[in-house]
Amino acid sequence: MHSWHHRLTTWAEGTGLKIDALGLVTLLGAEEMDRSIGRLVPSPYLEYLPLLGAFVVAGNRFTEKKSGYTLYNVSAGIMTTELAGWFSRWLQTQDFNQVRSIVTWQVTERPRQWKEFVVGFLLVGLPVHGILITLTVLAADWWGFANVVAMIISVVVRCIQVAQNQAGIDANIQTAQEAAQDYPAKIARYEEAIATLEHLRQNGQAMEGLERPIKPQDPNELAKVIVVTEDSKVITLVVPGYLAKLAFAINPQPPNRYIYRACQWIGWCFFAVHVISIGMAALYTQIVSVVVIMIATVLVAHRVGCEDSQIWESIQRQWSHDNHQVQKNSCWVSSKLKATMSSYPEEYMDWPELEEPKTPTVHVVNEKGLRENQIRERTTFDLESSLTPKKKKPERRQDLLAWLGLTAEEDKIMVTWGLIPHSREWQSTYLKKKEAHRQRIGRSKPE
Repeated sequence: MHSWHHRLTTWAEGTGLKIDALGLVTLLGAEEMDRSIGRLVPSPYLEYLPLLGAFVVAGNRFTEKKSGYTLYNVSAGIMTTELAGWFSRWLQTQDFNQVRSIVTWQVTERPRQWKEFVVGFLLVGLPVHGILITLTVLAADWWGFANVVAMIISVVVRCIQVAQNQAGIDANIQTAQEAAQDYPAKIARYEEAIATLEHLRQNGQAMEGLERPIKPQDPNELAKVIVVTEDSKVITLVVPGYLAKLAFAINPQPPNRYIYRACQWIGWCFFAVHVISIGMAALYTQIVSVVVIMIATVLVAHRVGCEDSQIWESIQRQWSHDNHQVQKNSCWVSSKLKATMSSYPEEYMDWPELEEPKTPTVHVVNEKGLRENQIRERTTFDLESSLTPKKKKPERRQDLLAWLGLTAEEDKIMVTWGLIPHSREWQSTYLKKKEAHRQRIGRSKPE
């Protein structure tokens, strides 16, 4: 033990290096970890490694709501600028298109992921922490040992708090499902009220003062929901009506609040131990600790190994030179909530029905001149097609509104919200596109 301590101490003194490890763990990576941890989709391979910004977890900052996002539930006529903290962070980390992205949300049971747990805990987390503990014990670096213990506790605290927030989402989903079960009773009361009014009308009784009941909406039907992000991207959500509010607009509450509060206090205590001990630890312990934390933080910030990561898909598209294929990628936010990302086909941005037909031009030439013109045109076309890159089609909100297939009443709601301008020219083009898309969809459906 003493030989290890002597050798490592001699090496550290010989290098003359000094690391401001205290500044690294307290200043760097806070914003990135707030975004990465707060979206509640951890990497199963890096979940059990220490990260920068441990105070973000201890202070519960990763659950706070973020501004700049607006959710429009067109079917229900509801607009809100307060999105759940996890949902806004999840949107912020995705690689969405300007208007073509679609997120389909499903409520189902997630199968157990034993493979990811074995790889993440037994093959990654346990060996890394074991090496750090062994190094500090053999070198008799007890400040370093306290630092490693504090790092391990921070991982445990983070896993518990993330799991509690995921359980809170599941609790919100269950509450929404229970509320949706009242729909048959509401429909029965509505039909009974309608029958009563009809009976009174047939008997010639006075109908003054009696209001016609409003038919309740089916909460199990898919709602037309869009979200405008902080960078002005518009995302289409395919989600059951009962889920739109409780799952995406309300912050989940941890089921075990006392355990959650205790984890926060423990996190703060061991963060203080981490800050003090890493500054007092030996140089070699500081170097190894900082390297492990920095590598894990960078990988997590880039979503390496996460289910919603599209790194490999992006590489495949670049190598295949096919940037227009529809990609589908799924991820689990909790044990019941699953998201599948896709996009509208790029062909939807073409509107040949609205293009003005070009008047054909007739040229009278002899046979020799015709052959020369054909050769010249073919050569020019081949040269231009090989040198001129294909222009990227602009993505317009007007096209997205046409794809949604809104009703006349829903169009009025969009005008009220300012999503449809009052310009008659704009509205005229929009209505033409909506009708053209309706016919296009009708032609594409199998008979």
